[in-house]
Formats: sequence, C-alpha cells, structure tokens
Amino acid sequence: MTLTAKIRRRLRIWASYVAMVLAGLISFLFFRFPFNFAQVRGRHNIPRRGKGVLFVSNHITMYDSFLIGMAAYFPQNILYPSLPFMNFAARENYFRTWFSRTLFALLRTVPVERRDHPWLMRKYTEFLKRHNLLIFYQGTRSADLTVIKNGPAYAIANTPSPITVIPVYHHGIERIFSRGGPKTRGLWRWLPRSLFRRPTVIFGQPIDFSECKRITETRARIAAINQRIVASIAALQSLAAASSAPAR
Repeated sequence: MTLTAKIRRRLRIWASYVAMVLAGLISFLFFRFPFNFAQVRGRHNIPRRGKGVLFVSNHITMYDSFLIGMAAYFPQNILYPSLPFMNFAARENYFRTWFSRTLFALLRTVPVERRDHPWLMRKYTEFLKRHNLLIFYQGTRSADLTVIKNGPAYAIANTPSPITVIPVYHHGIERIFSRGGPKTRGLWRWLPRSLFRRPTVIFGQPIDFSECKRITETRARIAAINQRIVASIAALQSLAAASSAPAR
C-alpha cells in the first residue's frame, strides 16, 4: 500500500468516525433529550464486543436505525472507545445519488436488496466477521410482527463463526415520524409530526438457535429460525405492553 493510499484510508476512517459521532449525538438530542424522552430497556443484554453481533428488529419508520443505534451504544461508545457503533442495512435504492452513497458509506451502511436469495446474504456474513449489524427482519416497514423475510435466517444459518443475535422491539417512533409509505410525499415524509414523545426500545436476551441449526433440511431449518425470531420479538412486544398497561 502506497503512502497516498494509507493517507486516504486514514482519512476515510476518521471521516466515518466523525460522521457516526455526529449521527449519534443528533439522535441522542432528538430521541432521548430534550426533544423526546426515549425509554431504553435491556441494554445489559448487548455484548460489549464490536463484531459478530446481529440485531434483528421490527421496522416502523425510516428513522428506526438512528433510534436503535442511539439506544444501544450512545453515548457510552464516545466515552469508552472499546465499545462499537451501530451499523445497519438499508435498501439499495437509497444509494442512487452521490450524496446518499457518500453519507451511507461514512455511516458504514450495508446495501441490500429485498430478496430472499441466499447468495445475497453473503454480505451479511462477511460484514459480521468485522462488525456488528442491525437488520429489520420484516424486510419493509410493517406493523405486523409476523411478516418476515428469509435473509436474517440465511445469515444466521450460514455464518461459520459464532454470532450473537439480539432481538429488538421498539414502538412509539410512529408518533414522531410518519411511516413513510408510498402515499407519503414531500417534506412531510422527512420531518417530525410531533415532539416530546416517549418511544421505547427493548433489547432482549440473545436468541438460542442451537436446536434450529441441528435440522438438516434447509427449508425446515430456515423456517425454525424464522419462528424463533418472531417469537422473541413478540415476547418483547408483550413485555412492553405489560409495562405500559395502567395499574388496576
């Protein structure tokens, strides 16, 4: 590697660090204090290492990644450099313009397609060897927790090195931002519609897939992993509902 290449690589690393710090700071100011007051539960379930951790979450709005990333690590990852930043996956159509490609590259975002082909999940498994990763198991924004794509299951089943899978359930952000569906146009799609809300993020205990991986038939193994993911997220939803229910 030439000296010029080394300098460029260092500059990219520092630019990425600065971008992720700014993203975390803005997310903290907006979601945690003073504009909203996010509740975070189960952070102790997150490993402190910076690689081999796969977060699987439900998907509500376009800003979910920033809320979950802030809830998982910020601001501790600024105070303690050993802690990682959150990396997340996004649809490839978000990388069409030069600005968006540059921004998502600085934020270490993994471009993915909405397909279930196993070979498309190789980028997940390769990325997890060096980093952590947040993916939305539903594959799109949906209020139905039972909707699931096979991508996360393929990544879990085919990653040779052991990974830790953390289920994540969050709600309340839909009161701040629009879901951003195809009928949502203009600035309303990007701007908050209310403030001073209390979105909730819950990190569950690592999911045990040991029994699922013993299944030899591929489709059955993928189906079993999907069922375990949906059951874990549903359990966190029930926990959130129970904690928010009024006392009798």
